[in-house]
Amino acid sequence: MQKRRTNSMSPEDGEYDDQAAQPSIASERTGESSKSSGFLQNLQSVSATTSLLLSPVAIILVSLWVSNESMGGGGVSWSEGDSKRVFNWHPVLMIVAYSIMNFAALIFRVSGTSTSARGISEAGAKKRGIMKAIHGYVWVACFLIGMVAMLAVVKSHNDSVSGYIANLYSLHSWVGVLVISLYILQLTVGILAFGGLTGGTSRFAVPSLMEIHKYTGALLHLLITATIMLGIQEKEGFVQCWYEVTEKDLFPVMNYAKIPSACKISHGLGLVVLLMGVFTSFALARFPVL
Repeated sequence: MQKRRTNSMSPEDGEYDDQAAQPSIASERTGESSKSSGFLQNLQSVSATTSLLLSPVAIILVSLWVSNESMGGGGVSWSEGDSKRVFNWHPVLMIVAYSIMNFAALIFRVSGTSTSARGISEAGAKKRGIMKAIHGYVWVACFLIGMVAMLAVVKSHNDSVSGYIANLYSLHSWVGVLVISLYILQLTVGILAFGGLTGGTSRFAVPSLMEIHKYTGALLHLLITATIMLGIQEKEGFVQCWYEVTEKDLFPVMNYAKIPSACKISHGLGLVVLLMGVFTSFALARFPVL
C-alpha cells in the first residue's frame, strides 16, 4: 500500500514534502526554457560579483574626493574649528558602511545558501547559519559606522569656532532620516525574528516574515543608494561643480576639462554607487522560470 504524503515542512530541506515529491516542472520543460533559467542564474552571479568588486572602487573614489583641495582643504579631522574636514568623515564613513552592507546583502547569494534554493542539506544548513551570523553582525557594524557618520555632520554643523550651520534643511537630510529609521526597524526585526533571541525562531517557522524581511532589505539597499546620490549632488553644489561659458554650450563634452577635478571624482563615485545599486538589485531578484 502506498503511503499517503503529508504537507509537513522539513527543516532540513526547507520545502513541503509533497512539493519535493512532485515531478520537477523544470525538467519537463523544453531545453530552451532550461537554458534561459541557467542563463539568468549565471547572469545574477556575474552581477553579484561585479557589485562586490565595485565596493572597494567606491571607497577609493570617496577617499580621493575628500582629499581634494576643494573639500575643505582636503583630508579629514575631528578638531574644533575645522568643520569642513570634520564633515568629510560623513561621506567616507557612509560609503564604507554602504560597501560593507552591500557584501552583507549578497552573502547568501554568493555563498549558495539563499532560501530560494530548494533542498538545503544538513551541511548547507550549517553553512547558512554561519552566513546568517555574518549577515547580522555586518548590519550591526554598518549601523554603528553610520551613527559615527551622522555624528560628524552634527559636530561640523555646530562648531562655534567655524560657525553654525542649519541641520535638516535639505531633501538629502530628510530622506536620510527616513532611511535610517527604516534601517533601524529592519535591523531590530531581523535580530528579534531571526537572531535566536526568541527561542531560535527560524525562517521555516515564519516564512511570510522572511519574505517581508528579504523584500524590505532589498528595498533599503535601493533607498540608501538613492540617498547617497542625493548627498553627492548636494555636496557638489557647495563645491561649485560648474564652469563658465561665453556662448551656447551645444557640445558639453568639449568643455569636460573645465569641470573641477573634485566634481569629476564625485561624478564617478555617483555612477559607481548607482551601478552597485543596480547590480545588487538584479542579483537579489527572484525570476520565474520562463
